[in-house]
Amino acid sequence: MTQPQPMQTSVLTDAERALFREQGYLVRKILDDAQVARYVAAVDDARRARGDAQRMSNLQFLQPGKAIRGIQDIICNADILAACRDLLGDGIVIDGASLFYGEAGIDYRQGWHRDVLQVPDEQIDTAWFSDDYAYNYVQMNMPLTVDGCLWIVPGSHRRQLNAEERAVFGNTEKMAPVDAPELSGGRQLVLQPGEAVFYNNYAVHRGYGGVLQDRRITIHLGFHSRMRPPTLHFGVLDHTEYTLDYLSSLAPDVREALRAHLVERAKHPEVNVFHAYHQQFLGKEFKTT
Repeated sequence: MTQPQPMQTSVLTDAERALFREQGYLVRKILDDAQVARYVAAVDDARRARGDAQRMSNLQFLQPGKAIRGIQDIICNADILAACRDLLGDGIVIDGASLFYGEAGIDYRQGWHRDVLQVPDEQIDTAWFSDDYAYNYVQMNMPLTVDGCLWIVPGSHRRQLNAEERAVFGNTEKMAPVDAPELSGGRQLVLQPGEAVFYNNYAVHRGYGGVLQDRRITIHLGFHSRMRPPTLHFGVLDHTEYTLDYLSSLAPDVREALRAHLVERAKHPEVNVFHAYHQQFLGKEFKTT
């Protein structure tokens, strides 16, 4: 017999949802100091255990061989899932999980871009960047240290590139050169440990910290709703690696979240091509200096 589901209440106000639609991002406090400390310790423990001496990395922490078990339960955080439901609708499915790590002293710079970098130019539809396009995806950055590396041009997900942006992007919708001029509409988001920014990754944005003064540890997630058809970012996780043996080794809530992802992926074979593009893209690094 099917058990009744608990009633789900909104956590975002109407004003917050409107802000996300119009500006393309929203900042909320998610973790308290004790939770932040637990996740930082888990990252440090995992790095020591695997002898990881990389000064900068982007680690897919839900994948076998790269797993950081002590932070995986963040994908089940009730406050994160509730915010995503309010932004996308019910039936939230995890579909992206990375750990951004950088030591103090590294020089971290990306060019302004939209997250269509993995898509061949001829397959990019500029209608994606319009007020009418229903993008069924939301990304989230949540730092465990003070992080001012995310810059965004508010509202740019709802329109084509303007003249200033086109001048730096050139004949592409993807990415401007790292050394391109600043954008007057760019806004730096400085997040405190445990705060999260939920954002539309079709907005013009970049990761830019210059020479980092302090260590950067930021969890990056992506979510999709089962209530609407997938858009091209659904399929970021490499589901082909989720064997029964691997799933059985995970904490129960994490295992169930990944099983829900597998069920949803099986319903949408049309995104397989974008999944393949994204896996190829993950083998490369952003050009940084």
